[in-house]
Amino acid sequence: MITAAKSKRFSNLFYSYLKYYLLHKHFHNVYVEGDIDEDNQFPIIYIANHSSWWDGLLLFYVTKQQSNRDHYIMMDQQGLEQYGFFRELGAYSINRYQPKAIVQALQYSEQLIQDHKAVWLFPQGEIQHQDIRPYQFQSGLGYLIQRFEQVRVKPVTFHYYFDEPQKPIASIQFGEAILMNGKAHTRKEWTVYLEKVLQQQADTHRLAVINKKQKHQYPVMRQSKSTSDRLDALKNGVKKWTPFSS
Repeated sequence: MITAAKSKRFSNLFYSYLKYYLLHKHFHNVYVEGDIDEDNQFPIIYIANHSSWWDGLLLFYVTKQQSNRDHYIMMDQQGLEQYGFFRELGAYSINRYQPKAIVQALQYSEQLIQDHKAVWLFPQGEIQHQDIRPYQFQSGLGYLIQRFEQVRVKPVTFHYYFDEPQKPIASIQFGEAILMNGKAHTRKEWTVYLEKVLQQQADTHRLAVINKKQKHQYPVMRQSKSTSDRLDALKNGVKKWTPFSS
């Protein structure tokens, strides 16, 4: 497996690249709802749905900006080989097609959690562009939960949508962390339970966006103007302008 090799210098540079260029170029805005951090009394695992390539970049950006914890993310081996710089942001690999590599990745995750790091998993295993129902998780999440007598699992959902602006909007919702006794249930039982938890939050999140009922969301980037915004500004400017009469 490929382990993380965090670099504070590169992390700061990449955050600035996202903040001042990449997100501005591709998104009208990015909104967050809910508390990102939990108290440090218990180990924590963040689980998120995986509907876009942007998910990993946005979780890095948001946690870098808003969180006091040290975050790590499990990433597909092929993707990490292709984009090796993610190692310096806290990514490490899992190869889902090699049992030995799976065990190594889970053991590495367990050690990070024991060291009071925040570990992120996309338990669906791969990007689900169609947001398929019902959610189906890989079994690694259940394995990790069973390794701890007490561990918090925090559900996070990503939703991308278009509104009046030309560029898309990203909405990220942090749910309430669930305190679990890992020894209380089997790996399969934990997996099935958390599939339902994350799917329910994703459905509720989507409906809130559609009905514009996200009461506590806040932006985490400066609003980006699209071509349509500039044309509207130009149109309004022309309307206000009145030529001099002779």
